[in-house]
Amino acid sequence: MTPPDPLRDEEGFAPGPSSLEEDRHDKRIIVSFPSHPLVFMFYLVLLFPLFLAAPYIFGYLSYLLGLPKITAFLIGPLIFLMSLVLSPINIVIKRIRTGRQLLVFEQRYVNFFGIPFPVITPKIVMQEVVLAINVGGAIIPITMSILLLFRIAMFSAVYFVESLVVIAITAAISYASSRAIPGVGIAVPAFLPPLTSVIATALLVHETFMAMPIAYIGGVLGSLIGADLLRLSKELEKFIEQYGATMLSIGGAGTFDGIYLSGLIASLFVPLFT
Repeated sequence: MTPPDPLRDEEGFAPGPSSLEEDRHDKRIIVSFPSHPLVFMFYLVLLFPLFLAAPYIFGYLSYLLGLPKITAFLIGPLIFLMSLVLSPINIVIKRIRTGRQLLVFEQRYVNFFGIPFPVITPKIVMQEVVLAINVGGAIIPITMSILLLFRIAMFSAVYFVESLVVIAITAAISYASSRAIPGVGIAVPAFLPPLTSVIATALLVHETFMAMPIAYIGGVLGSLIGADLLRLSKELEKFIEQYGATMLSIGGAGTFDGIYLSGLIASLFVPLFT
């Protein structure tokens, strides 16, 4: 007896769009870790001083939001820890069909006398581009930046305008240096947005106590607007029409995404120039 073709139905026909709909991957939460342990270790060693300073940076930024000093410097390490823990979690915003089909191979296990044996099963799915946002790498730093921006606006109109200028300059440089890479997403040189934010802040702001939050806001929102939003809106059609299935997650490369790092690096180095 000839075994049934896994790519065809009981009558011998390939599945149509309606049956493919059942195989669609509709998860709203996608967990995605850094691609390789060696990459994680490389960043950990390279940015070890930054990680040591990160709880203090978040504590100081929390203090500027109006929290009592003791409370702020207790919350700072907690924010840093939450960013690390929640960095693999991506919330799906939208799924865009590319109109093409894709043959994938799924692995499952069959138990035989208590011993699991791997079984590879082919399956046809619809190609799609997944738009998502990362919790630890985007939502947390963006929320912190927006709250700081409102706080600065309440404190001084001059500092608020300077913050917008730093954001605009960083966004322009981030957009100009970012590129769309098939299978990866939007890539930008990691240290360019924070250094841009640091230089722009140092030229405009001469008070250290305000330079740190403004540099942080510029690094985070400038990188978000330039590299993620503007470049993504321009290159989205290429991902749909040419590059094929992929996941485009804002802040989605763990905590080592440009948005997260831009804010921390800018906050750490701007006191050296002000």
